[in-house]
Amino acid sequence: MRRWWLWVAGLGVMIAAGAARGDEIYRWTDEAGRVHISNAPTVGDRATGVESESMPSAPATTAAPANADAARTPEQDAISNDASIRRNALERDLRATERRLKEIDARVADLARARTRFAGGLAMTGGVGTHAAELRSEEEKALLAEREQLQKHADEVRADAATLRDEVSARLGGTPAWWNDLR
Repeated sequence: MRRWWLWVAGLGVMIAAGAARGDEIYRWTDEAGRVHISNAPTVGDRATGVESESMPSAPATTAAPANADAARTPEQDAISNDASIRRNALERDLRATERRLKEIDARVADLARARTRFAGGLAMTGGVGTHAAELRSEEEKALLAEREQLQKHADEVRADAATLRDEVSARLGGTPAWWNDLR
């Protein structure tokens, strides 16, 4: 048991020593305008930030934005943020609806199996079958009605998301890079 603690303590000392050595941090911007931070110099890219003794830092330059999202006005940022919040709410609603649809499908399938299990007849009934396979219970009918309403709701949510996408595209001059269509 003591050897295990000794091993853990040694590992902790090695991690602390490695963290103390890694005081050089490089920040650079790629062609697409994305900022990257690393503890190793990157060849061919514009390094800025903490200077290293082994590698002098290049002068800081700002890359031209590669997409429309990078060169937006504060008003367009507000529109994009609002649209992102609304889109995420629609996605959460759609996912919850889809989960409930799956629950209903599973329950209806269980009820259908139970309903048809004895349709062929039993020995105690003298092998006489029933027409129970054709008769749905009130619970099944209610679940199927709920399923139909939920399916309509899911279709409405998808239509609302498409309308939101069109609205955002019109106001921002294109679909933002963060946009993912709801499926």
